[in-house]
Amino acid sequence: MEYSPDDWVILKVSLATRDRTFTQLRVLGGWHGGYLDGDAWRINSGIQTVHADDRAYRFLGRSGSVYLCRRGGYRMSRIMAAGLTELKRQPSVVDAEVLEDRNWLEPGLFEALLSIAADDTSAR
Repeated sequence: MEYSPDDWVILKVSLATRDRTFTQLRVLGGWHGGYLDGDAWRINSGIQTVHADDRAYRFLGRSGSVYLCRRGGYRMSRIMAAGLTELKRQPSVVDAEVLEDRNWLEPGLFEALLSIAADDTSAR
């Protein structure tokens, strides 16, 4: 399934299972509703890879979904903030934070963010 949110951010989400704590980077997307439907949010299953062109990033998720996120759309909306609050209420979520916008194609960026996150969660 492919999704094209109006607004989007990248989350660093720390999760705990019985055996371990781990971190994922996820896309939180928001859509502006219209007359017949309200605003909506959705969080992907965890970013596996990213591709881009001059107009948008394509984030491939663990579930196979693709989030087509246009450059210049990196911002948090009110409905997305509600989605982040809902995510933080999940029992397996240790922490979730919005990362600053950056060049998501930067070589080694995702690996670096995940290793820093792993260091943070192991210290807890």
